[in-house]
Amino acid sequence: MEHVFTISIIINILLVFAGSFFVYKRGTITYFKRKLKVESEYSNSPFGIHYDFKLDFFKSMPTKSNEIIFLGDSLTAMSNWNELFEKEKIKNRGISGDKINGVIYRLDEVVRFNPDKIFLMIGVNDLGMQRKLEDIISNYEILINLILSKTPETKLYIQSILPTKNQVARQNSDILEINKELVQLSKKYKLTFINLFDIFKTEDNELNMDFSYDGLHLNAEGYLLWKKTILKYVED
Repeated sequence: MEHVFTISIIINILLVFAGSFFVYKRGTITYFKRKLKVESEYSNSPFGIHYDFKLDFFKSMPTKSNEIIFLGDSLTAMSNWNELFEKEKIKNRGISGDKINGVIYRLDEVVRFNPDKIFLMIGVNDLGMQRKLEDIISNYEILINLILSKTPETKLYIQSILPTKNQVARQNSDILEINKELVQLSKKYKLTFINLFDIFKTEDNELNMDFSYDGLHLNAEGYLLWKKTILKYVED
């Protein structure tokens, strides 16, 4: 038995050395160092190069005063909302990986011409970063106040965070708690709350995989259901 244990240790040590040699030969360590250096030296914001590129792109796009803005993270970014609703005045202001502070940082671009409506969904990546629920709610209220103060004539729609499946850092119990607080914030500020969680959930409060391909993001059927659920608010 001792021989087996000793052999197991030797094999594990050899695997570690082999893995280290492979990483060294392939230059993986250098790659990650270079990537981190690029992110820190060339990013103009605390949110990374991809965020900066998208924000710069948004700023360069022509904007009108009667637009409908879909604002959020990758769940928003991955849909062609203007095609989905067949409305050219709809603009997609979703950025993959974005969080509440990221939306606050870029809010001036979103509201610069006082859009008619904003459909907001944000917060699931804050959970992914293991932020405290009270901090998420506090920052969300700051975001709401900023939108209302910067563009008071805009109709703001608060969309619930969607359920997830097999997302360790994004527990549905936490999402339900945040959504409960979003209902209260919507009442406090006289906003429309749209409960998308219940539309996409299973009986176990998980994301229905008929509408997703990875337990977090939606497939085409998911976006069609999203459209059907909010159509009356878009058309109103």
